[in-house]
Amino acid sequence: MKRYAVAFSLFLMIFGLARAQSSLVSQIVGDKAASDKLYFSLKFGMSGGTLMGVNEELERLGGANIGLFATIRLSDKLSLVPEVDPVSRKGVTNIPFFSTGDPELDPYFDEPTKSALVLNYVDIPVLLKYRLGGRVSLAAGPFVGFLTSATESFRAEPETGEVLSFKQDVTGEYRNRDYGLVFEASVVVTKPRRGEGLVFHVRYQAGLADVLKDPTASGAIRTSVIQVFFSFPFIH
Repeated sequence: MKRYAVAFSLFLMIFGLARAQSSLVSQIVGDKAASDKLYFSLKFGMSGGTLMGVNEELERLGGANIGLFATIRLSDKLSLVPEVDPVSRKGVTNIPFFSTGDPELDPYFDEPTKSALVLNYVDIPVLLKYRLGGRVSLAAGPFVGFLTSATESFRAEPETGEVLSFKQDVTGEYRNRDYGLVFEASVVVTKPRRGEGLVFHVRYQAGLADVLKDPTASGAIRTSVIQVFFSFPFIH
């Protein structure tokens, strides 16, 4: 609950400042100028995450990618883009099984048909976007993530025909915060409305923090996420 409160407070601070600037510009030079200087966008798409530094041959974890961001124009080509992603899934699939804590159940999960480690974060990137010309832009900047939950899940289908599942909360094994860098390329794919339209983004998010509380012999474990998404702006 404390992590949600911190993330929500940062959400209010970032977008409160953005709206305050929009209101100030509107009072000074009118609504049209305020719209040109600041607008909000919704984002939706897919992401694929993994953990760098693990020894096992694990697979990427897929998931939905949704969020809200503001674009604050600093000049014709340069913009500041604060963002909030309330549901940011990171982790891996095909993880090895250890124990359920029940010796009678453990043999059923020795070779699970599905398994995953899911780390749920609230991510807050702040990007500096540069428009190259036409409809293409590049952006980069830092992000901070607040861990909300971490779970390991396993699914087994023994010869009996039953479907067994086991899930355990491992939030206590991971640090409360993640941080790193974001690199992005985007292109406007529809006719611009007041300079913007439907935008297609490709983003790489590289975690720099060791997300495990207790270090491993193999070194730091860091998050790595690729995102592909669309954003749709709405003025004011």
